[in-house]
Formats: sequence, C-alpha cells, structure tokens
Amino acid sequence: MKKAIILLYFFSSYQLVAQTNKLVLPGKTYNFEIKDGTNRSGRLDSVTAEYYYFYNPAMGPDRIRKMGVSKIKEIQLAKDGTFANPHYSRYLFGPSALPQAKGEVYFNNLDFEYNTIQVGVTENLSVGVGGLLLTSLFSGNAVLLPNFKYAIKINEQSHIALGGLFLFLSGKSFGSNESAALPFMVYTYGNAERNISVGAGWAHAGRGDWAPKPTGYVAGMKRFARNWVFQGEAYLLSNNTDNTIYIATFRNVRPTSSWDFGVTRVKSGTVSFAIPLIGYTLKF
Repeated sequence: MKKAIILLYFFSSYQLVAQTNKLVLPGKTYNFEIKDGTNRSGRLDSVTAEYYYFYNPAMGPDRIRKMGVSKIKEIQLAKDGTFANPHYSRYLFGPSALPQAKGEVYFNNLDFEYNTIQVGVTENLSVGVGGLLLTSLFSGNAVLLPNFKYAIKINEQSHIALGGLFLFLSGKSFGSNESAALPFMVYTYGNAERNISVGAGWAHAGRGDWAPKPTGYVAGMKRFARNWVFQGEAYLLSNNTDNTIYIATFRNVRPTSSWDFGVTRVKSGTVSFAIPLIGYTLKF
C-alpha cells in the first residue's frame, strides 16, 4: 500500500501533459497559454488530476484548471514576476555577446525570405544556419549562411563573444560554388532587457583576399514596456561611411516568441534605399 501511495504521488507531480507531450516538473517555471488567448505564468508547485498549482512572484499563489490550458512552455521569470525577454542573444540580424542558453532552439523568419535556426549547444557555444528561401527556390541557387558564436562572461554586466558568419552560394547562375566568411568579435554591456554592443568583423572571400578594412558594428536594445523592445543596429562596411547598413525595429515579445517591425536603410556610394522589415521568432 505504501509503494502504491508513493507511485501515485510521483505520477501526480511528474506527469506527461497530453496537450503538449511535455513533462512538467514542480520547481520549474512555465507559461500557461489559456484557451481564451490569455497567458499566466509561474513556478509550478504541484499538479492534481484537475489543476496546476503555481506561484508567480507578482501575483502570489495561483491555479489553473487543466482543461482550460492549450499550451505549456518552460520560461524564465524576472524578479518582479514578468516574463524574461525570450530573444536576447541576437538583435534582428547581428549577435550580442550574451550567450544563448544550452538546449534553447530558435526559429526566425524575416520578410518570408530569410530563415534561420539557432541552437544552444553548450552554455557558451551556439550554432545556426540561415538561408534565402525564395531566392534559392526561384533562382536554382542554394544560398546558405551558417554561423557560430562562443560567448564568455566577464561579469554580470559584461560579455565578450567570438564567432563567424559564412556564406555559401551554389548553383548554375554562379558558374561554380562561391563562399565568403566574416569572423567577428563583439562586446556587450548590460543584460537581456537592456544592453549595448560594439564589435568588428573582417570579411574574406573564399577565393579572394581580405577586405581592405574591417567592418564596424554597433547595436543595442531596451525593453520599454512589458511586451515591447526597441533595438537598433549599424554596420560600417569596410569602415566606410559611404557603405552603411542601419536597422531599427520594434520587437513585440511574448514568453516564447516575438515579432519584429522595422526598416533597414542601405547606402552604397551614391545609391541609398530602404526596406521594410517584418520578422517572427519562435523559441522551442
């Protein structure tokens, strides 16, 4: 009888959630998406046949009826009880030096064209691959952009990262395979909610030479409301003010996803143009 009680307790506290096929564990923090479209979050205390019991630092003890939950995802909460910024290791395109947590996986789509997947391999190393979807499909050329980043924590407010962005072109339009690389170094001051980054990269063509000068990089983000982050990026190509890229976006963040709305301005010599941007990121 005693063994049966122990097994029953274990089953009630550590159980497989049918809606998400995910094991929920007391002591971990989750976001509960309700069928009416709202969200509630907190540290899970216990599970019964009918309810999830959890604790939110801002709201205190709470419970949710199981039948009303449509999705559950593990998250982090800030000290004030709000959900943490789910997309902190990168800006719209460029990286910060903040490390992507081990086991985290992101999918990002930008303007339906540029798609990337990022994976946290260790607490310091993340790898990913991007590609141009429509361009590859309609031109018959594969355009892939693998990347990696190794981040090192100096203290709570300072991180430094080394990494590289690579470009591989393959297809009939190019006559043969082409490649390029951009090794980089980035320093970030701040945290996942507010930071500024400075860095530099030096481009190299696969069958050519290094660029005459490095590319300068400045970026930053600030969370100014519960669901909104402003971020900006600036690239000085070959340290030349006549060849620049500026990106400004407003990011609408949710516990495990985000939307980006903004614009990028590209200047090359006397030619200058702007492109509207819409992006979506999902954290698995």
